[in-house]
Amino acid sequence: MRHIKFVLLIIVMLSVAACQATGNTAGDANSAQRLLPNLAGYTATDVDTAIDGAFTAVGGAALAGGQVEITAAVAKAEQVLQCFQDRGAVAAKFYTESAQSGIVPKVGAVLVINQTRVNQEILNCILGGQETARAQTALVEPCADADTFTYQGDSISYVYVGSHPDICGLYTTHFNNLRNSG
Repeated sequence: MRHIKFVLLIIVMLSVAACQATGNTAGDANSAQRLLPNLAGYTATDVDTAIDGAFTAVGGAALAGGQVEITAAVAKAEQVLQCFQDRGAVAAKFYTESAQSGIVPKVGAVLVINQTRVNQEILNCILGGQETARAQTALVEPCADADTFTYQGDSISYVYVGSHPDICGLYTTHFNNLRNSG
């Protein structure tokens, strides 16, 4: 009986702590969204839209197949991810070359994770928070990188991938500038 009371006390304490407002938003200076690169000559698309579509498709298929548990799990995963995005803990963009310079477009994606905010918001979020035709050779030179650095006191992680070193060079410059300014 004593163990049950202890477990219930811990659950209540976690719930109360999770309900405390942190004040973190996606528009804050240190939010993951504000740390994404703005690349000249590239069109950036928020990955949130694609993720919402994927969650909807998977959840709808599971519901149609009578898999209520899967539908609930997908809905919860989407809710947690959206909560992290709303609080500036996670952000991602897909980049495409605005004026295509070859047969194969230069494309890439960046994911930024503000680990400090993930740690601050984990309980809140888990508990319910919220072409031209030219005669050119097709050159695909994949590139990718990931790293972690401290930016104005917050621990920031990023991951990027690209189809060409040009776009990866732009990502590298962006994150090096952030690292050197923070």
